[in-house]
Amino acid sequence: YLENSHYFLIRKEVSRRETTMSDTQQPQPAGTEAAAELAEIQRRHQQVIKTALVPVWYWWAYAVAIVAYGVGRDSRGSAVKATVITLAVLAMVVLSGVMIPEVRRRVKVRLDPQPQARLTAAVIGLIILVILVTVFTAIALVAARVPYPVTIACAAGGAVLVIAGPLV
Repeated sequence: YLENSHYFLIRKEVSRRETTMSDTQQPQPAGTEAAAELAEIQRRHQQVIKTALVPVWYWWAYAVAIVAYGVGRDSRGSAVKATVITLAVLAMVVLSGVMIPEVRRRVKVRLDPQPQARLTAAVIGLIILVILVTVFTAIALVAARVPYPVTIACAAGGAVLVIAGPLV
């Protein structure tokens, strides 16, 4: 029985007998129709994964936490600095702690090793890019004696995260 059926992404079972042409049907170019259907399945599969993985609000919330960290770092008062930095880091930890299990719960797709490696490389690349933009912007702003350099640098890093995060 299993030899005579196909399972599609929508978990609908179709027997081979149902998919074969009857004598009254006109033959279709096999490669063209199959390629179009496969492309549609792959497009919908990627659409489901992208919409389900990490919502856009997550990137904005994380960017706000990064900027809050910068504001805390640039503040003059020790109590303000300690409170704001602690809350910003706590927000980052909570956002990450909530999102990682949520992503795993939403999408239960078994990825091939190669796409999984690409995704891992993209995430690591994004993290490195945000850190480099933030650090080098802060260094340049401190050297130029611009007020609130860490806040501005964290805003630049947050902007990179908001723009590039949804692309990963």
